[in-house]
Amino acid sequence: MSEKKFWKKIRNNRFYLALTGIICAILLFFLVLYLAVPSYSFAEIEPFNGEFVYNPYSDINRINYFDFRSESIENQGIKVYEYGYAITGTRYLCFGYEKKRKIDYPFLQSIHYKQFNIDKLNKQCRLVAPSHPSKGFKKGELTHLDHYRVMEALSPNDNSLYYWDIALSNGHRVNIIATTGNDFDTIKYLTATIGENDAESVYKSLETGNAYAVAYRGNLIDVPELQEVTFNNDTLKVSVSAEAKEIRFIGQNAIVKQTVSDASEACYVIKNDDTYIRTEIEFKNGNTLYLNPLVRHQYQYFFDLNKAKVMKGRTYLMWAVYIIVIVFLIRMFVINVISTEAKRNGEILNNNNTKNEDSRE
Repeated sequence: MSEKKFWKKIRNNRFYLALTGIICAILLFFLVLYLAVPSYSFAEIEPFNGEFVYNPYSDINRINYFDFRSESIENQGIKVYEYGYAITGTRYLCFGYEKKRKIDYPFLQSIHYKQFNIDKLNKQCRLVAPSHPSKGFKKGELTHLDHYRVMEALSPNDNSLYYWDIALSNGHRVNIIATTGNDFDTIKYLTATIGENDAESVYKSLETGNAYAVAYRGNLIDVPELQEVTFNNDTLKVSVSAEAKEIRFIGQNAIVKQTVSDASEACYVIKNDDTYIRTEIEFKNGNTLYLNPLVRHQYQYFFDLNKAKVMKGRTYLMWAVYIIVIVFLIRMFVINVISTEAKRNGEILNNNNTKNEDSRE
């Protein structure tokens, strides 16, 4: 009974009725925003495989260090911004953008919303990188999410190396970047790109994997540099400019396959069951280099498979159902408002007629 009185009070009060209309319009906006996202089908999980091995490293002739969260990064001709407003903490770094994406899904986001955002961002920028993945992505999502090439796996408030390995272990070729953003942290993180330091060369270095991440204390000038990453006759060879405490070769599911201590170079024979191998080089003062992986592939010319596709039939069917439901709800609201106004006008007319009759008497 009280519920009926509540709705009757709203219908009979123009202020409450207008307020209800505004609230319904806001809810409708978010409803349409969320329902407009298509459904995706994700390929069956499959690690890297094949008889060929892709080595992302070319001749290491020049190394440039970048902090892609630095306020001065755009002064170097490199355009980067962070996208995302969701309360879930899901964020992306966007490189080489033409315009900034303004629409996001502020509340809960399933894997379909995250994949849709990646696809939309890819149309507006050169590279998309999930940022601080452990804070905004579920481990299970990274087994399926596709169409991105780089990941911010290291930053002062987030170590997502294991999340990086999840993506790699499920056949997604993803390269590492590391950022700091300020000068107050004890441990600083940078990304080292190989080649020229113009914007196009930097983007290409990140895209191909001809780069690596650096974690260091003290002065950057004291950080040893990568000198060689070669792959010949199933043997991966890595060398650096100073003796390392440990050189670790890491493979499927983040398992350490081999460790070489107190050396400036190390070799690892890639076995048939190694789906990918990435290398970590740690020095005695804690400075560490994180190299991008060598991955197996099936064809002589390496290319990335499309593992996330829009389910057009299911999406169109869902949209048709949603449109019918939304139109029905709008129609019911409009009819209710019109009938309320008509009833109110009728009551006013009756009251006026009654007053006129009373005055004549």
